[in-house]
Amino acid sequence: MKLATREFNYADQEQFASVSGDYNPIHVNPVHARRTQAGAPVVHGINLLLWGLEALAAARPGLPPLRSLQMRSNKFVYLGESADVAFTEPRAGTVQLNISVEGALRSKVTMEFGEAVDDCPGWSATPLAAIPPISAPLDLAFEDIAGRSGRISFATTLEDAVKMFPLAAKWLGGRRIAMLMASTRLVGMVCPGLHSIYGELSVKTCAESDLLDSLAFRVVGTDPRFHAVDQEITGGGLTGTVKSFFRTPPVQQPSMESLAGFIGKTDFADSIALIVGGSRGLGELTAKVIATGGGRVIITWKTGQDDAERVAQEIRSAGGACAAVAYDVQNPAAGQLAALDIQPTHAYYFATPTIYRPQASIFAAERLKDFLAVYVEGFWDLAQALRARQPRVSLFYPSSTFVTERPRGMTEYAMAKAAGEVLCADINRSLAPMHVTLSRLPRLRTDQTTSVTVVEMADALEALLPNIREVQSWPR
Repeated sequence: MKLATREFNYADQEQFASVSGDYNPIHVNPVHARRTQAGAPVVHGINLLLWGLEALAAARPGLPPLRSLQMRSNKFVYLGESADVAFTEPRAGTVQLNISVEGALRSKVTMEFGEAVDDCPGWSATPLAAIPPISAPLDLAFEDIAGRSGRISFATTLEDAVKMFPLAAKWLGGRRIAMLMASTRLVGMVCPGLHSIYGELSVKTCAESDLLDSLAFRVVGTDPRFHAVDQEITGGGLTGTVKSFFRTPPVQQPSMESLAGFIGKTDFADSIALIVGGSRGLGELTAKVIATGGGRVIITWKTGQDDAERVAQEIRSAGGACAAVAYDVQNPAAGQLAALDIQPTHAYYFATPTIYRPQASIFAAERLKDFLAVYVEGFWDLAQALRARQPRVSLFYPSSTFVTERPRGMTEYAMAKAAGEVLCADINRSLAPMHVTLSRLPRLRTDQTTSVTVVEMADALEALLPNIREVQSWPR
């Protein structure tokens, strides 16, 4: 039975962050979030849980006391997605909530009814260091997490917790609502902190000997194979465990100094390269390679202006020539390029939307439309605009081995890249002297391809450098 449907927006994120105290940038900072595995801001898992509990309490007044609750977050819910919460009763005395988007399960919550089963665990009565209030998440290394413990205060008053989820609070009590909020603050701000993903929650109701408005925690296990962190938590009438994951920090590209041993100082001299999507990832690496070889580069950004300026400054500090300009591949290219005071001789197209989005079916027409808008229409518009200014321009189109390998969940991405390959072939056949160098790149380490598990990937410089040399060899 469906209980409710909701689209979370940025205002919802800010409100929940202010009450829970979890300001992790994967939830509230679009520029930072694009450099995580999520690729864009995502809804707090505990906000989804509490929304589901509120919807259940609205549909089923007079619920019996809660005995235990388990939540498992399977996939992210992104801002603007239409999320549904539905419930089933798999057996007497239990309720299961499923939170999904277009039929694809994102979170599952299982609850048992009954009286409180535990007292607060003995370890929570031992002296624990109070974690002072912080406005930014701790930037810890995975190796520093084992053995951490402490106590964090609730970030909200019980009145504010009740006000935000009144029906769930009437059923569970405001202290338990505040405790659930504190668990996301623990994961997102304190431990693991900045590079965290909330995974699973398993708690039971308990009696409190001392009514402290705080959560006590201790790390009881870490697993480097999966970058998993297991913590025991207690407080606010709940006790149990929370499992989180230490996500890979943003990928750092090689420095200009380190590239000097691979590229001659004049290898790319007298060229002017436009790098679409040059503020990070493979675009950043390409810009540095060309600048190291004496070429002049123009990197573009859509949302990551600070990242673009950082890359440009690093190139200029090393003696290279680099400018950073705003560019949106879904807006007409000609008008945006008109602001350039120099004519690019080469262009590299690293524009990309968020790649990985879970879905229930193997194909979604709207998803394909989004990919085509970037990988086909955006590239074609850029090629036309550049050709109108300089017919002998040389372009690079990065395709992917996923066109033939097609990993699960990548159908629309592979279809759009395949369409882009057809377009590139026809450009080369019909629009000479313009030329497109096309390469099916292997899986390379970028912000969106990193994983909490160890995955073998090709070296980005080794894969890109031959392609850059080929692109720069045109026009002939």
